[in-house]
Amino acid sequence: MFKRIAEFFQKKRPFPPKKVMVLEGGGMRGVFLTGVLQGFTDRAYFPWKLIIGSSAGALAGAAYAAGQIHLARDAFFTLLTTKDFIRYFNVLNPEKHILDLDWLVNTIIGGDDPLDVEKVKASCPLIITATHIPENRPLESVYLNSKTDDLKIALKATAAVPFLYRGFVKYNNFNLLDGALLDPLPFHKALDMGFGEEEILVVTSRNREYRKRQESFWVKTLYEKYYKDPKYHFLIEALDNRYLKYNKVLDDLYLNHPGISVIDPPLDYKIGRLTQDRDQLLEGFELGTLTAREWLFNPENCYKTRRRIPF
Repeated sequence: MFKRIAEFFQKKRPFPPKKVMVLEGGGMRGVFLTGVLQGFTDRAYFPWKLIIGSSAGALAGAAYAAGQIHLARDAFFTLLTTKDFIRYFNVLNPEKHILDLDWLVNTIIGGDDPLDVEKVKASCPLIITATHIPENRPLESVYLNSKTDDLKIALKATAAVPFLYRGFVKYNNFNLLDGALLDPLPFHKALDMGFGEEEILVVTSRNREYRKRQESFWVKTLYEKYYKDPKYHFLIEALDNRYLKYNKVLDDLYLNHPGISVIDPPLDYKIGRLTQDRDQLLEGFELGTLTAREWLFNPENCYKTRRRIPF
């Protein structure tokens, strides 16, 4: 009976006919978009011909594509809040990671409840962004494909935040770091592949009014000291201008591409890249699931309605 009722309402109000989903990264901020994907999973919404993800968005996208969104969800409340992952005491030790992505990815893919890599490969293509850091040359965006590339390495590379992850992720003669360095919100990749604006959904981990500020003097000093070798001066330049790149991409999305649908957190969303407060994370996750439900049933009014949710 309940199944027939659900089918009736879905026929009356069909879900949005999208083909490409773009998932922003953002570390612990990704708990919101993981909640969105949980909401999609709960309603068996998977119309995608392509998923493009960066950092936490790529990890959540892989779990969603495998039908295991619980792996991304649970990681925010277990693995990502432990001292095994975020190791602040390594800040002054250039030989050890502050974000231990090797441990994280190995645990998720090869743990007691491992990510089903074969299901990811059998699903729609998952494009994972990364940035190649050549010596004495400008940086290059790299787009790794779940169908043809090593998923474990790709998930590690896309989340390898400069300085927080020591060294580089080596793959096919690439020195890879965080994909968001050059392409923080890769919707242009979908456009370049021939998809129309009306076919694309972007899920962000920042609200639409947010704009990144220039790094503080102390943060800048840390990464300039770590990458002091002159052969990495293009990396330093990219890190210095990262806020300008990010803000330009956001302005372009909202001002020049009105046909692209966007799901974003509310204006008072406070979760940061390294937030570890479980109550805040739970609130962010639940907000994501609620927002997904609203968008599926009323995409045109989702943004306006969500501003009245008392979180």
